[in-house]
Parts: sequence; C-alpha cells; structure tokens
Amino acid sequence: MALARFFDRVYAAAGRHLAVDRASLEAALNGCVVAIHCGPEVEGGQGSARWLAELLVNLLSRLYPSLCFVGSADVRESLVRIARDINPSIAVVDESLPATVDVVIGRVGSVPPGALHPRSDGWVARLLRAPDPSPWGPDNPYAAAAAATLAAAEVFRMVFRDRIPPARSERDVHLSLLDFSEGAGADLSLDPLHLGEVAFLGLGAVCSATLWSLARHPGLEATGHLVDPEAVDLSNLQRYVLTLDADVDRPKTEIALRALSNTGLRLEPRSETLEAFADRFADSFTVPTVCVSVDNVSGRRTAQALLPRLVVNGWTSDGGLGASWHRFDRDAACLSCLYQPHGIGLSQTELVADALGLDRIRAAEFWIRNVPLGEEEVRAILAHLNLEPGSLDAWRGRPLAELYTGLVCGSAGVDLRGGGPMEAVPLAHQSALAGILLAAELVKRSDPALEGLTQPEPLVAWDDVLRPPPSHWRRPRRREPGCICGDGIYQEVYRSKWR
Repeated sequence: MALARFFDRVYAAAGRHLAVDRASLEAALNGCVVAIHCGPEVEGGQGSARWLAELLVNLLSRLYPSLCFVGSADVRESLVRIARDINPSIAVVDESLPATVDVVIGRVGSVPPGALHPRSDGWVARLLRAPDPSPWGPDNPYAAAAAATLAAAEVFRMVFRDRIPPARSERDVHLSLLDFSEGAGADLSLDPLHLGEVAFLGLGAVCSATLWSLARHPGLEATGHLVDPEAVDLSNLQRYVLTLDADVDRPKTEIALRALSNTGLRLEPRSETLEAFADRFADSFTVPTVCVSVDNVSGRRTAQALLPRLVVNGWTSDGGLGASWHRFDRDAACLSCLYQPHGIGLSQTELVADALGLDRIRAAEFWIRNVPLGEEEVRAILAHLNLEPGSLDAWRGRPLAELYTGLVCGSAGVDLRGGGPMEAVPLAHQSALAGILLAAELVKRSDPALEGLTQPEPLVAWDDVLRPPPSHWRRPRRREPGCICGDGIYQEVYRSKWR
C-alpha cells in the first residue's frame, strides 16, 4: 500500500470535505494516478516552471499514493526525490499506464487529451485547458506557486467529480496576485527587496507556504523572528509544505530555518507562544511588520493589539481561504475587525461540549483544570459521535483539550462520519494558497512601487475550494463598530510609534 503514514489526517481533510467514509476514500485514491508532464521550461534549478512543478509535486504527494513523472531524466529524478521525501511509500508508476488526470507544465511533444496546463507570467497565475506555446513571462515564485495550487485544486475536483457539485462551465483561470484582476503585472519583473524587521507568528500550514514562496524570491532580505512553540506532529505532514517524513518531532522553528538557510531572510527562532514573545518587549512592541497565521481568533486579535505598523494575515476556513493586510490608521478594517464577535456567542468550552456531547459545566471544569476525562465522559463522547467501544482507548487518561484537538485534526484516527459537528481540516492546496497570498501581500505592502499598483481592499478570499476559483476575489471591509481601531487612545499610540 502506497498511502502515506499520515493517512488519518488525509482522511480528516479529504474525507470530511467529500462526506466519504475511510474505505471509500482509500479505494478512490488507490485507483488514481496523477501524471505530471514536464517540458524543457522545467529544466534548471529555479525559475517559475521549476517552482510550479516542485510545489505541485509537493502538494500531490501529500494526498495521492501513485504519481507518474514524464520528462527528462534529471527532472524526473528531482521530482521523485521530492515525492519520496514526503511519502517514502509513494508509488512512481510507468507512463505507459493510463492516468486519471494529466498535468502539463511547459511544452511537451504529445499532449494528453483533457490535460491541465498551469503556468505563470510575472504576477499572473494561470490554469489553462489547452497548451499555450508562448514563452513564459518574468519569473515570480508567488504566481508560480499559486498556479501550482490552482492545478492541485482542479486535480482534486477531477478525481472526485462524482462527489463534488459540477462547475457551470470549465474555464481558464487567470489570476493576478498583484491586484486580483486577470492580467495585471504579467510583464512585471520581480526586483530585490528588503522587508525590514518581520515577525512570523505561527509556523503552521499557512506560514509553511509563505516561507516556501519567500525563500524563492531572488534578492529578498529581512530580519526578524520565527515564533512557534510546537514541534512537528505526524498529522502536520498532510499539509505543511516545508515538512518531510523525517521531520516528525522536530521544532517547527527548525524546519522554517532549514527552508531559509540559503536566503537573505535572517530570522531568529523563538520556540515560544505569541504571549511570551510579546513579553520580550518591556515597554512597547517594536516589530514593524507582523505576519499572522495562528490557528485561533484570540491570537489574531492579540497580534493587532500589539499595534505593529503593518499586519498581514493568512487564513483557512472549513471550505475557504484568504489573506488580508492592515494598517491601523487606514479607514478600513483592522485585523481585529475581521474577528469581531457579533452578539453573545458560545465560549470555547461550550463549543467543545456541544461537539462531543458533554455537559457544558463539566466540560468547562475538565478544560480549565486540564485533568483526564472520566469513564462517564468517555462513554458519553463515544455515544454522541457514534463510535465503536474502544475507539478512544488510546486517549483515555488524556485531557479534554488533547482529545478534542486529536478529533478535529484527525490524529485520533477514528471515523467521525455521521457523528457530531466537528471542524473540517483544510486540504493541502487550500492552506498553501492562503500562505502564498499572505507572502504576496507582504511583498507588495513592503515595496512602495508595487503597492501603488495593488488593490486597495484589505481582504481577498476564495469561499469554497471545492468549486472553481471565483471571478471576484477582492472584498472591501470597513471598520467594525466597537473595535479597537475606532478608539482614539489606540490610534494615538499607533501614530506615536510609527510617525
């Protein structure tokens, strides 16, 4: 069997997006072959076509157990190495076997019918339904990486077409990461740039793709910090594009540093929480730019309350993704506005209790005291989620927070189909595109010349990755009443810091 050893997490993501049981998902994946055909544009160690091919293989290897590589011997060897570093059990099949989906990068001699043709030109990512023989535009890792995610998303829809609502029509996709039109910046070269001091808060799946993209920007420099207290878990391999099979239990900061080792990004590892990092600054938080991809609302609101000059945010939801940028004194939404509660909502412990079928007061006690669940609570969870007796034996004696995280993330290894309302784990290409958009916004907002060419809206989003990319990505958002950005004291502190 060529399924990755982190298949539990794969099932938590793909299985719940598709409402498919584990056995059906295994059968569908084991019967699928994705073929990647590489033309001469992919030759060489870098450039848009090469970056596109490498990230596409990176993403596909985290889901599909059988891949086929067609191209020169050097290209095939390099791409096979990427795939097997992620999933050592992956099957590399012969090109004589029929493929479920074909993806063509560059000019190839024989084009399979129905193939996908991703490419990028300058800042424009494209996904075409027919070959384009014209030369590629200027190299740009952000557009190349975005094209890889668009291709991976379409491969997913094609493989599982019988479980996904059909698109109204198959169309070519042209997405400018410069201003989210169809063609702006196609001829624009990418210049060297110094980002200044930047703090990356949260080194999860979204930030992995951010750093992957930034590391391929020629002449890009920065100083700053990589902040995350956690080590890589096996389940992370499902969508962290910087991680390999051998990286389990290594600190996330170490993985990030490896990705940046041959770049001009000189970032200090901080294996600590956001709160501990903020406490390093005795008087006032002085890092001018913050990139936020933490996995909780409170962390995002905390990051905005630190009042950096610029905040860039990347996120995924159950079915969507997006990125946003914020300057606190703009007449537009700040980061806290996007996560402003409306009315009285359920607390974290109430949400957990309802999802697991527990009494809310008892759940709050277990959560706050961080003590192991009792037998009565375990039985209640088994009954509520329709699980077999013994399904949670490995989690007995563990705190409620750990069990809930394991169920949400898929590392608990149980089938939740038909159970309570658990969150969906994002797909690999979903998280990757969110991180790529974050990286692009960071670069654009750090370069005055580029910023003059970009969209003014603070938010861009794709609401449902099971459907084709939207025609309109830009989302205007005004300030939320009652948010800190409408407070005169906060505004005065911000102006004093950065005037």
